[in-house]
Amino acid sequence: MADGITRDPVSEQNNVEHAVPPRAGGRHGSRPGNQRPHLVWPRLQMLFAEPASLLISRARRKLLQPLYRSGPYRLSLGRVGPGDFLTPFDVAPFATPWPADSQAGQALLSGEFRFSGETIREPRPLSRPSGATTAWREGLDRFDWLNDLRAAGAPGAQAAAVELTRRWLGENLRYREDSWRGDILAARLRNLLLNSGYLSNGGDAGFKALLMGSLYRQAAHLGRALPDGLYGAALLEAVIALMLAGLMLPRGERLLVKGRKIFGRELPRQLLADGGHVERSPQAMLDLLMQLIDLRDVFTAARRPLPDSLQISIETMASVVLMLAHGDGQLARFNDTAERDPRLVEAALRRAGGRLRPLNQLPLTGFQRMECARTLVLVDCGAPPRHGLDAHAHAGTLAFEMSVDGDHLIVNCGAHPWSKEWQQVQRTSAAHSTLIVDNVNSSMLLPPRKAIGGGVKMGGIALKPDIVTSRREETNGQIWLDLSHNGYEEGFGLIHRRRLYLSANGEDFMGEDQLVGKGGNSFALRFHLHPAVQVSITQNGQAALMKLAKGSFWRMRVQGGELALAESAAIGAGGRVRRTQQLVIMGAIENDRTEVKWLIQREGGRR
Repeated sequence: MADGITRDPVSEQNNVEHAVPPRAGGRHGSRPGNQRPHLVWPRLQMLFAEPASLLISRARRKLLQPLYRSGPYRLSLGRVGPGDFLTPFDVAPFATPWPADSQAGQALLSGEFRFSGETIREPRPLSRPSGATTAWREGLDRFDWLNDLRAAGAPGAQAAAVELTRRWLGENLRYREDSWRGDILAARLRNLLLNSGYLSNGGDAGFKALLMGSLYRQAAHLGRALPDGLYGAALLEAVIALMLAGLMLPRGERLLVKGRKIFGRELPRQLLADGGHVERSPQAMLDLLMQLIDLRDVFTAARRPLPDSLQISIETMASVVLMLAHGDGQLARFNDTAERDPRLVEAALRRAGGRLRPLNQLPLTGFQRMECARTLVLVDCGAPPRHGLDAHAHAGTLAFEMSVDGDHLIVNCGAHPWSKEWQQVQRTSAAHSTLIVDNVNSSMLLPPRKAIGGGVKMGGIALKPDIVTSRREETNGQIWLDLSHNGYEEGFGLIHRRRLYLSANGEDFMGEDQLVGKGGNSFALRFHLHPAVQVSITQNGQAALMKLAKGSFWRMRVQGGELALAESAAIGAGGRVRRTQQLVIMGAIENDRTEVKWLIQREGGRR
């Protein structure tokens, strides 16, 4: 380990098995998850399942690297003369930035650069210090830290932002394959442009010229390089950054024209008719919503007509985000969604404008919301996305989360914001509150792959459920869901069927899980508990008593399996691994039909 560098010890101190506790043995023994007989070379075979346009885009990017690094190409990016940004800074989003991490900003002011669990003090050179990991460099190159410095609001924060930006720009006058990668470049452009007023007001004429010139060259390259190996939400976010540059930079009309063209094609492709995004990640939806709001506000500040359906897309996506949020503002932990600052959801819904629709289901995106009185249950009941759009996908089909008046009871383990090892563990079915057969994931998790330009990204999924059904009924305030998926049909000949019921007063939540098909293996039905929940097993292993953080008591009763208490892990804000517990119902799979019934019922009053 290099001097001056520290790495987050959490993942080293906590055994990853805490997130995947021991399984019940089956009659035929257990089979290792993710090993399916006909996928001999899963990475190679899945490569050919990806969209042709994505494969062509990646190949094009790789072939063009020598050109991008050449001197003539740099000169061809052009220059922009002295001038000002074209959009005023006294309107949103410039005057009202998104909530950020003020403590991280204070750490930067003290000389500590904390990215991806790694801290480097006073890095020299700034952008490529000795011993820095790829993830640390990406954290710096994205410039998200500008928002943290701004949020710190301390004396010297603006001057520090200007000086650090000046140093980075001076060290990165030429193209680099990693720092100019499409998604990294887009994030940097967006952060610099939306904070340009903050930076310009604190810098001199020389700094402003350096900033303007660098932004123009970076934006010109992005406009030429797109799609630059990007697909899905990452491509849409890069196009948004290109349009911001076109609206704000002198001589940016060509950038805006190209951005609008791609945006007009990608937005209707990626947003489903129910308002959800095709990648099915609540966190990705929130991030995209925030960037669409920024784009709309910059269009408005520049007094330019909005792209078609932009405001409608913002309103529908805001309604989706509202549906997928618990009462405390935390999004449901499905498909790569980490614990975030709840103020982000509140700010996004407030700034979206228009009228938000109270949704209770997304039939195309594949989510259900059961809400009665103060009890809320959010359910993932959609088929995983197709190849190329599955980087966020978890093997958590039919998993649910439950909260009471914003007080979390049943959760999924979440997603680590930077540790690839933890991310891979938490993609497993066992890290979700759902049923698992013989410790095998309901979707095959592919190993992480090298990202374009460096770094590592999640590998997507294969052999996933292709038939996922969802039927909803409501009567006199009561809600029933009848769900099923066939993720275990190929390997085990089993169909998982889950029925859920929530009473009108919100005090009875009942479930029935069935496995239909041949027996001979074992099942584990998992209920991961929020770290603030206290739990004890009662009634000779047939029930459990749970106390929520705000003091209410809930009892679980089970029929059809053995109830046990096991360790688990939940990922908190900033990647903090929190030890917690889970209730597990285990048993053998019988022939034709195996049935487990459970009830989570509120105990009378506070104790």
